[in-house]
Amino acid sequence: MSEVRTDQDLELSNSHSTSASSTNISAASPAAFVPRAATGAENGNANATASVLNDSKERSWIRVGVMSLSHFMSDFYTAFLPVLLPILAVRYDISYTESASIFMVFSVAMNFIQPPIGIWADKGRINYLFPLSILTSGILASIVLESPNFALMMAIVGLCGICSSCFHPISAGVLANVIPKKHQGLGTSFYIAGGNIGFAIAPVVVAAYLDYFGEHSLVYMMIPAIVTVALIYLNRLHVARIPEKVTVKNLSGEEQSFWHIIASREFVILNTSLALRSTFYCSLVVFIPLMFHDKGYSSVEGASCLMTLLLGAVAGGIIGGTLNDRFGPKKVTIATFILALVTGLIFLYYSDLSLIALAAIFCCGAGVYGSTPNAIVWAQRLLPNNAAFAASMMLGFTFGAGYIISVFIGYLGDLIGLQSALFYANGAAMFLAIVLLLTIKEPPTRQIN
Repeated sequence: MSEVRTDQDLELSNSHSTSASSTNISAASPAAFVPRAATGAENGNANATASVLNDSKERSWIRVGVMSLSHFMSDFYTAFLPVLLPILAVRYDISYTESASIFMVFSVAMNFIQPPIGIWADKGRINYLFPLSILTSGILASIVLESPNFALMMAIVGLCGICSSCFHPISAGVLANVIPKKHQGLGTSFYIAGGNIGFAIAPVVVAAYLDYFGEHSLVYMMIPAIVTVALIYLNRLHVARIPEKVTVKNLSGEEQSFWHIIASREFVILNTSLALRSTFYCSLVVFIPLMFHDKGYSSVEGASCLMTLLLGAVAGGIIGGTLNDRFGPKKVTIATFILALVTGLIFLYYSDLSLIALAAIFCCGAGVYGSTPNAIVWAQRLLPNNAAFAASMMLGFTFGAGYIISVFIGYLGDLIGLQSALFYANGAAMFLAIVLLLTIKEPPTRQIN
């Protein structure tokens, strides 16, 4: 997705010159340009050279760091709700099913809007929306406890989800243009890690903050969002770029359209498998605080267990993305699924704060989220011209589906107990996810832009 122009583009530019040369000038070779009196065509060549030089500046680890920070703050605010659910459950006297429904409203608003935004982002210049997404979602998440009634609270939660939905698809398109070349897997892992760390520490930070300062002080948590948005504007990450287009072909050499690919067996199965994986992750995020609250643990202890899961997700995201560059997305994804299945069931068997339970939930987090950077790379191989849409499906649609299924797990928990419902439902979901993934092949690397 670089602005570097090809030999053919430069030849077309040179054809407008009255003294056109038959020599092809490569945009990747700035030394080919000889300083002299510039003609109109040569000005075009100079612009191509500047594009190459600017590309090296735009692709920097500093910019990747700012993108990782922005992901940190975006996911930090989306993690407020699990910690606030016990407070809201007491305030409004709601069940497991109703608690999961609150989170479902938020997740549906946030995740299922992402794919259409991804398509829009791939076609238009809407980068300016992703810093606004952080700002608005940060403000709304910070005023949830100020709602005077249940209806207004649900409206704030839903609107917060809608505002959050702009971040992932647009920022993923921006990220593709700032990661240093040949480090796509590692750069994506740092970006994913930023979001995971934000999501991981938010439960404990918010729980401790509320215990110390009180519920009405939550409004001041919007201040970090304002600072982050300022950094994004200072680094001009809100300015859009126009990517090159790539012709996507199947193994027979036939060109494939966008709609043909997303309706293909490989894309459908990949999304279904990742959605089942997300069910395990999402149900644990929603129900760990509630399950520990019912067992008599404090809100900070429940949040600490959730943070252990999410810190494992941070480690899994970094390690998974690094291994992806070496072994490919399919092998790494299957390995992480198996790790999540085994260690997740061990945690749900104990469901306490013992050392074995905490170690298991950490490894479960690493396994269940270690597939995310690999899934993004996999999806973007299938859709090299639609990086934002591909990322929105992996970071949006699959997690949205997971949160919806979590509502049914909550209903099952009302019938047979939450711990048993999580154990049996998630065990079945992860097993099916592994079986589905074994039936498809990953696309060749030659399709990567």
